[in-house]
Amino acid sequence: MADERETRDLVTELRILAELVIDRVEPALRRLDDPEAPHWDGCSWCPLCALAAALRGERHDLLSLVATEFDALAAVVRAYLDDHSSTAASTSARPASPAAQTTDADESGTGGPGASTPSVRPGGYQPITVTTTSQPDRERPTPPTQ
Repeated sequence: MADERETRDLVTELRILAELVIDRVEPALRRLDDPEAPHWDGCSWCPLCALAAALRGERHDLLSLVATEFDALAAVVRAYLDDHSSTAASTSARPASPAAQTTDADESGTGGPGASTPSVRPGGYQPITVTTTSQPDRERPTPPTQ
């Protein structure tokens, strides 16, 4: 029982940490991708030039790309955290087994034809089979030696 509580505490702390990191990094990246900032005139792919542009307060293409990708990543992480926060809250109120859910629905009279039953995600390890087909690699030409 103590292990479950420690695990829940750890998960809660990791969730808070993830939200804190996103909340701290997001404004900094938004400042780097400010559309009103002057555009960097140097190269658009070099990380060193991106750093120089950031230090000068200019907009760099690489920083804009990083900010855009981070926005997408932050949205995915937030959705994941929201999904699992609600899942964790409903897990304690849910019966222990899918059979118990079916029995409860049938006894209450709401489990008749056309009634929707909540889907239950299987827990634990679920092995899957992946079949790939590959063609043999053609021999790569070797560069001439000098």
